[in-house]
Amino acid sequence: MSLLAHTRPRSATEIIDWSFRFYRAHWGELAVLSALLLVPPALLTVVTPAWFHIVIQLTENLMFLVVQGAIAVFVSAAIEADHAISAAETLRRLGRRAASVVGAATLSGILIMIGAFLLLVPGIILLAWTAVATPVAAVEQVPTIRALARSRDLTRGHFWHVLGTVVFAWIIMIVLAFGAGITLEIILEMIGVPAVITDSLQALPFVALFPLVGVAVSLLYYDLRVRNEGADLVAMMEELTELQ
Repeated sequence: MSLLAHTRPRSATEIIDWSFRFYRAHWGELAVLSALLLVPPALLTVVTPAWFHIVIQLTENLMFLVVQGAIAVFVSAAIEADHAISAAETLRRLGRRAASVVGAATLSGILIMIGAFLLLVPGIILLAWTAVATPVAAVEQVPTIRALARSRDLTRGHFWHVLGTVVFAWIIMIVLAFGAGITLEIILEMIGVPAVITDSLQALPFVALFPLVGVAVSLLYYDLRVRNEGADLVAMMEELTELQ
């Protein structure tokens, strides 16, 4: 049974609440996905010379984009098929889509930065327009430019809803990760862990909580499909057809 068939339009706060419930229900798989892609670069900073850290940082930034695409694939399986898949299966399904995911996320970021640099308002508008480009690229398997155009189509007419959901999700994640990071740092210093290790481990709360943003954006993508295209009704009709 598809959860999409029983999905309704939700407010920004309802999507955030849905994201937390989804995260709690699937925290194991989401944590594994995040750790597989984000922990290795963090650990490498401990054993590599300082001059190589710029390469590690660039790799880590790339992995953040891949994680967002992987989370979108994972959420898609849960929403459309009501079935949680493993981290390995998620990465397998992401496969070649990763290039489009990275391209869409990167181009979106560049456009937002240019808009913010020229004038703040265009940057904010572009943030809302391209908000769901990553899940579009990951779920619908479309090229980078098409993913951005599709995101614009889905978000049209829902500016404040989209902006509120994305900003709210990031603020909550950052506050939780910052608080957990400070607490972990204090504990590690109290037990005498070396500073170089403490600096690396301090990123773990962020790695663990980062999937919250990916889940929220992916659920926002489905919310927009329900609002604009009646995706819930389409899924319901497909279920009824299969039962006949």
